[in-house]
Amino acid sequence: FVINIQFRFPVGREFLVHCVITEVIKHGFAEVMSVKQRPRVAVVGAGVTGLPIAVMLTQSEYHPQVTLIAEEFSPNTTSDTAAASLRITSNKTSSSDPRQEKWTRETYQYFFNLFASRMAGELDISLVTMYVVFEGNRNHPWWKDIVLGFHDATATEKEKINIAHDKNAWGYSTLIIPCGPYLAWLMKQFKANGGHVIQKKLNSLHEIDCAYDIVVNCTGLGSRELVNDHTVYPVRGQAVLVKAPWVKHSVTAEVGEDVLYIYPRKRGVVLGGTAQIGNWSTDIDIADREEIISRCSSYIPSLAHAELIDEWAGLRPGRKQVRLEAEHSTSRASVIHNYGHTGQGLVYSIGCAKDSIMLVEECLQKRAFLKSSRAKL
Repeated sequence: FVINIQFRFPVGREFLVHCVITEVIKHGFAEVMSVKQRPRVAVVGAGVTGLPIAVMLTQSEYHPQVTLIAEEFSPNTTSDTAAASLRITSNKTSSSDPRQEKWTRETYQYFFNLFASRMAGELDISLVTMYVVFEGNRNHPWWKDIVLGFHDATATEKEKINIAHDKNAWGYSTLIIPCGPYLAWLMKQFKANGGHVIQKKLNSLHEIDCAYDIVVNCTGLGSRELVNDHTVYPVRGQAVLVKAPWVKHSVTAEVGEDVLYIYPRKRGVVLGGTAQIGNWSTDIDIADREEIISRCSSYIPSLAHAELIDEWAGLRPGRKQVRLEAEHSTSRASVIHNYGHTGQGLVYSIGCAKDSIMLVEECLQKRAFLKSSRAKL
């Protein structure tokens, strides 16, 4: 027979009540009571920042009950609009945040391991030569020993790839990682490992802090309202996808306050872009489109007449510094924040995820759930 019982609870609790009733029917009261001792963790946000954390949690030795809560899931996340190159945007000789080098190194290692695995084709990961073009002379950037084959572009290289003789460039090899297949793969792992999903827009973390022991906030720009952090701001990016299978190398350059990038991938070549601080619009701007194609064509002239396949605009979560910390609050749940990556969400993702897991473990130790543990993705 079927027992159909309905309750009205705040988000998170109704899911837990449903799970407990289901498990009691399937396994019996005694076994379910032992499950109750497992820590309950919610990850809020399902992009390239939150989803890896959720997967890592389901693989951890302390077997938490993990719920992923988001207003949108792939293909409708901010991550899905990313150009998806493993490219470090800072060209300074030292990083502004000492944690950046660790996050970047760990993320690069992870994705190069994926590229070397059987999953590379399914995830559409490709290795390309990247040229970073700039004016004047610059000292080498802090990340030169992290990327593969970093070097100063020779005069012959610049001539063959149409870089003006009065400009300089660095060359190296990096990965293009379209976020759609990657997020789908992570979600498949998460569900296979027993993770639960709730699609809902939260207006405050207090809506769920009674239902979980730990809440990991990975809502990016949404943190501006969700946790009232007005140091987070939008950085509007617009890009186009064109059919240009003859383009096999990548170019990036600074153009005033905006950026220029050319990223070849399986579906086409991504051309960008913009970095418009404070612009909340996700509508396509025709003037921006024309400017993007014009700038990119100055490096690869054949792009001027390439067939337009798709175009999009999205909002990067800008912040002076990434917020990755545990918040000391009086609420029932411990809250860990991981947001504000300013266009480097993919580049920092795995390193930030590992640090987030460490913070989760520290909070659980304080709550006497475990002594020590480590999780792997």
